[in-house]
Amino acid sequence: MKPLTRAMTCLPPALITLFVLTSSCAIPPQARATTRNPLPPDPVNRQPVSYYEAQLAELPLRIKSYDLTGTQRRQPVVIRDLHVIHDDVRDEILVIDADNGEHHMWSIDAYDFTLHWKTMIEKRVDFDPLPSGKFIHLMNRDGEYQGYDRLSSPREGESRLVSKGRFEGDIFPSAAPTSNDTHLFVPATNNNAIRGLSMISKANGEGAETWTFPRVGEGGTGRFMQISMQPAADRETVAFVNNNNNLYMVDAQSGEFRASPSLDAHSRTPPVIKDDLVFVGSDAGQLFAWQKSGEAAWVLTTEGVPYGKVFVEDRYVFVRTLELYDEEVLAEDGKSTMLRTATRHGLLSCYKYEVVEITNDRPVYRLVDGDPRTAWKVDALWSEPDVGQEVLMVHGNRVFMKYEETEEFLNEREKASLRSLGRIVKRSDELRTLSRELRVLDVNNGRLQRPEWNLNLMDFDFVQGSMEERDRAIYLATKDGYVFKIYGDSKRSAGGK
Repeated sequence: MKPLTRAMTCLPPALITLFVLTSSCAIPPQARATTRNPLPPDPVNRQPVSYYEAQLAELPLRIKSYDLTGTQRRQPVVIRDLHVIHDDVRDEILVIDADNGEHHMWSIDAYDFTLHWKTMIEKRVDFDPLPSGKFIHLMNRDGEYQGYDRLSSPREGESRLVSKGRFEGDIFPSAAPTSNDTHLFVPATNNNAIRGLSMISKANGEGAETWTFPRVGEGGTGRFMQISMQPAADRETVAFVNNNNNLYMVDAQSGEFRASPSLDAHSRTPPVIKDDLVFVGSDAGQLFAWQKSGEAAWVLTTEGVPYGKVFVEDRYVFVRTLELYDEEVLAEDGKSTMLRTATRHGLLSCYKYEVVEITNDRPVYRLVDGDPRTAWKVDALWSEPDVGQEVLMVHGNRVFMKYEETEEFLNEREKASLRSLGRIVKRSDELRTLSRELRVLDVNNGRLQRPEWNLNLMDFDFVQGSMEERDRAIYLATKDGYVFKIYGDSKRSAGGK
């Protein structure tokens, strides 16, 4: 018998009862299970701006910064999204924050870093903002939209919301929409069409300038299928890939048909409009550059299947490809095996094309061969393994490349809980970043130009490049409320219009 037990047997029954009750009250209660929040907490304090600027100082670029929090505030404004807008109206930085349980959208001038306006928004959405001449629209996958005044004088503390709800016909997007200065272009599951919604006078898409392609009863609608990738648009043209293996180009103002060249196969690349050419890939292992008339400027046979967004600048073309291979899998009987074609990441390759001007005739487009010894094909200037890197900017003989590694880390129950709290809206919100680097490579050979031009960007949660000749720059933002711009020679670029 233990000493404590033996001592208790010698006590009167009343004292034993009192001892047991007192002891039970002294035992700490078992800790209650708490709801796990796997996302990192929002910052409650902030670094000085010099801490971030020092990390960018090695780059051969100038630096500007904007502080959303300001000097009077102790807690940071938490940044959720960073977007850069370039159009014929103005170039601006759009920032969406989370501040005391509310979300705001800020418009900051892309050159002098002055504030155009700040407004409360209804909620974050999973598509990027859609700028038009007078408005900025936010739209989600359910077809709900919010339209905000873009141009009027600042109204401090007031909402700039001018319209919200659903567009006429209850459009449900089948892919991300896009916009130009006059219209929003929404691929719709409704009748497998694309809608050109006029933003010329009102923010609700109503007006004589709103159109649908293809129109009901129009010839060829039986072949027209759902649009599953974001269209591209400029002032004159909307280009989109249809699941019938065609590229379509229609008039941006009227929806009138222009051309529908065949890609000969399915496409995994959303079209890109640059220098009056439309760039798009094909599962046939080809990358096309089409003139807006529907004529081919050039066709490139690639090392694999093109996928993802094609980056075009200064007539350099960056395309990533998938490698095809035979994968051994179990047959239907569960015993024998069979081979099926599968894909894995292949290469990111850099190509270049030239434009040869012909007197009294149309120009000739010609690809530059990276290896003239192989006369049967056009080789890339250089390639490297595709690890999900992203071209941010081409400036002079340098290409600025972001290398980012992410991972899934949430289960479905955690995702559902965080969606209900508004913490997860976009696909990127579900991923955890393991590494983020910026490297400055020689655009002609793909080699790192200098050892110190390999920067760790883990402190910059948002990084976006500019593809505009007038604004060769990289925009960055930190979660604790700073926006940065690193840019080149202002005489050539980044100086504005």
